[in-house]
Amino acid sequence: MDEIKIIHISDLHISEHLTRGASDQFKLPARYGHNIQVFLALDKFLKESQWDILLITGDLTRIGNSESFESIRNWLENQINIGAYTLGLNLSKSETQCYYVIPGNHDRFNGELTQNSLDKYHHEFLPITSGEVKSLHVGKNKVNIHLYDSTQDNKSFAYGYIDEKSLIPPTCPEGELNLALLHHHFIQPPKHERSASTELMNSADVAAFFLNSGFDGVLFGHTHQSYIGNPSIESLAGILKDKRIKSRFWKRILPKYILRQLEGNCLVSYKRESAQNGQLPTLESYFDYLTIKKYNDNIKRPSQFEKINLFYEHLGEFTNEPNMKGKLSKLKMNSLLISLAPSACQDEAKWKGLHEITFKKDGDKYLPTWNRYQFDGAKFAIKENDEHAS
Repeated sequence: MDEIKIIHISDLHISEHLTRGASDQFKLPARYGHNIQVFLALDKFLKESQWDILLITGDLTRIGNSESFESIRNWLENQINIGAYTLGLNLSKSETQCYYVIPGNHDRFNGELTQNSLDKYHHEFLPITSGEVKSLHVGKNKVNIHLYDSTQDNKSFAYGYIDEKSLIPPTCPEGELNLALLHHHFIQPPKHERSASTELMNSADVAAFFLNSGFDGVLFGHTHQSYIGNPSIESLAGILKDKRIKSRFWKRILPKYILRQLEGNCLVSYKRESAQNGQLPTLESYFDYLTIKKYNDNIKRPSQFEKINLFYEHLGEFTNEPNMKGKLSKLKMNSLLISLAPSACQDEAKWKGLHEITFKKDGDKYLPTWNRYQFDGAKFAIKENDEHAS
C-alpha cells in the first residue's frame, strides 16, 4: 500500500465534564469549552471513517484541569458508556490506527488562565522533547512524526516559543514520510485575522527552520482558522515572483506601500530585524539570511549594519557562493504541505472542522491531497468553499 491517510484535528478545548459542554448557564472559565453536539459528531465521524493516523495539535482542554485530560485520553484509547451513547475510539486496542498528540497553551494552564506547567497534562500523556521523532509503519511506508512543544512557562496567555536548541535540522530520509507537529502558527495567510498576542515570539527562526528542514508537511492549529495547501517554499518565504519587482530599479522607484502590499501576500508571518537606521530587509533577503545562518555562523545580523544596503552587500557574499546559491535555489523550488487546522469542537469557534490528508507515494516523494470537513449542524461534511482559505 502506497497511501497514508491522516486526520488532523486541533483545539478541542474539552470542558471539565466531557458530556457537559458550553451553555448560557455553564460558562465558568474552568469548565466552559467544547460544544457537546459537535463533539458527538466528531466521535461518530472518526469511528466511521477510514484513516491510519490521527494527529492532534494541542489545546486538548479549555483550562488544563485533570478531569479534561483524563476524559480525552479515555476517549482516545478506550470506550465510554454514557447513557445511550458509547463514546471512544478504542485506539489502545487497534492494530491499524494510532494517534499522536502535542500540548497547546491551554493545556499548560493547570486550572488557571495563564501558561504555567504541563504537570496535569503529563498525568495522562507522555512528556515530549522538542525535536523527538516517533516512527511507525503504515503498510510498506515508514512515517516519522517530529514533535515540537511550542508552549512555554512564561505566565502569558498564548505566546509561543520553541527553544533554539530544538531547532536542529533533523534527519528526513528520502522515501519516508516526515511530518512535523507544533501548536502555534508560523504562517499568516493573508485573509486571516491576526492577533500579535498569540504568535510565536521567535517566529522568524521557527519559520526558517520548518521551511528548510526537509519535512513533507507541517501541521499546527492555535488560530481556530483554517488553511491547507502545498505551496512552494518560494511562496512561503514571501519571494516576489515578478522579476521586475526584484530588480534594484523597481525597488528604487516603487513606493514603499506598494512593496509592503506585495510582501503582505506571503504566507510566512515573522518579524524582521532592522538595520541601525531602521530600514527593514526584504522578506526574500531575510529568509536567505535566516537559512544561511543555520549553515554558517559567520553571517552578520542586519542590526550590525548602519544601512540596509550594507547588509545586502554582506549577504551577497554568501548567496553568490556557488554551493550556497544552488542550495537556496533547490530549497525554494520544493513544496511543503501546510495544514493549519480549525478548532474541531470549541463552542465559540466561527466554524468547527478538521482536515483529512492523503499522502500517495510517487518515487521517493509523497504527494498530498486533502479534504476540509465542517460541522454542518448535524454531522461533519466536506466543505467545498472556505471563507478562511487563502
